[in-house]
Amino acid sequence: MPQTPHQPRIQRQVHSCIRGLSVLTDASFGFMPAFYDPKTEEVHLATYEDGQPAVIHVLDGIPGDWVSEWGVDGRPVALKTGIIAGYMRSGAFFTLDDVLNRLCDS
Repeated sequence: MPQTPHQPRIQRQVHSCIRGLSVLTDASFGFMPAFYDPKTEEVHLATYEDGQPAVIHVLDGIPGDWVSEWGVDGRPVALKTGIIAGYMRSGAFFTLDDVLNRLCDS
């Protein structure tokens, strides 16, 4: 799937503290990119525009009311304050810190 110009920036923000650790993008570990709204406790997996699960954090399938800014092409480019990027695994949401701590504890 083609990325919007904003998606590489989102990925850099999400992974800025990983320093080269690629394990989170390896589906064999079961971590799926997702977004969480702590106010409503809703979680949405990252999906491409066609609805297919994404292997990176993309905003194409995010609920419209979670979007704070739309691009001229009508695609989301920014999330509302408070929405957290992280990962789903086995039905639970994990922040990036949660995942890194679990990996370090293993």
